[in-house]
Amino acid sequence: MNIAILLAGLVLLVMVLADFAYTTVSANMTGPLTRRVAAGVWQVHSLLARISGGRWVRRAAGPLVMSGVAMFWIAGTSLAWLLVFQSDPQAVLNKQTDTPAGWAQSYAFVGSALSTVGASNARAGTTVWDIVAMAAAVNGMVVLTLSVTFVLNVTQTVTTGRGVVMLADLVDPADTGNRSTLLPELTTLCMRLNGAPLALYYSTDREELSVPDGLLRLARRAARTPEVFEDYRHILKELPHFDAPEDLSSGAFLEKLAAWRDRFSPHGTGDEAHGKGR
Repeated sequence: MNIAILLAGLVLLVMVLADFAYTTVSANMTGPLTRRVAAGVWQVHSLLARISGGRWVRRAAGPLVMSGVAMFWIAGTSLAWLLVFQSDPQAVLNKQTDTPAGWAQSYAFVGSALSTVGASNARAGTTVWDIVAMAAAVNGMVVLTLSVTFVLNVTQTVTTGRGVVMLADLVDPADTGNRSTLLPELTTLCMRLNGAPLALYYSTDREELSVPDGLLRLARRAARTPEVFEDYRHILKELPHFDAPEDLSSGAFLEKLAAWRDRFSPHGTGDEAHGKGR
């Protein structure tokens, strides 16, 4: 048995699964690996959007980011299990010849185990490795189930967010009489975004439906009434990946919020593109 390959596989498996669990079930932002993958896919998408200028490219942002994250989870998990099984020449055998399977055939075996399909020309070489293969199958089933649940949560958060920004455009956040209408909705949205920050990457060719853009518009309009703005500010500072110290002035807070918006919106950057008075 190659201990180095086994340890490499186990370390990679723990890293990927810990990141996956933190992202899907912790309700506390995203894992560090998932966050970097999502940001990388978003940067590539933003470059393509600037080059092509097509509306369909903007609409594809969210699905592309989620697909990239899913591919990372699948690739990381399958590679980790491949290293585990390849650490022992007798772990996976060819069904016809009973000879040790190569890397390609072992990867096919891992894929069939993770997908619980079982359609592979290889088999576990010993009872111990058969148990390990069963553990891989359980791992695959858990990843699949939680991934589907997570995607549903993200898309529901996107829908909720678009509803909130539409509502905020219909009523005046600076009006003290509208606080009881907007503040509960905004609080719920911020908490949901903390549980599913990847929802921020879902874009649209209609700027008025973009959640990051809509939240910035809401804040700018609410800032016209300082005593009202403090309530909105208290909630908005809880947005994921947004750091706003308590001692910031209202203007500095809005600048930081604009910078945060620019990280997730393809609709241009700066006040010239979005308008301070909206």
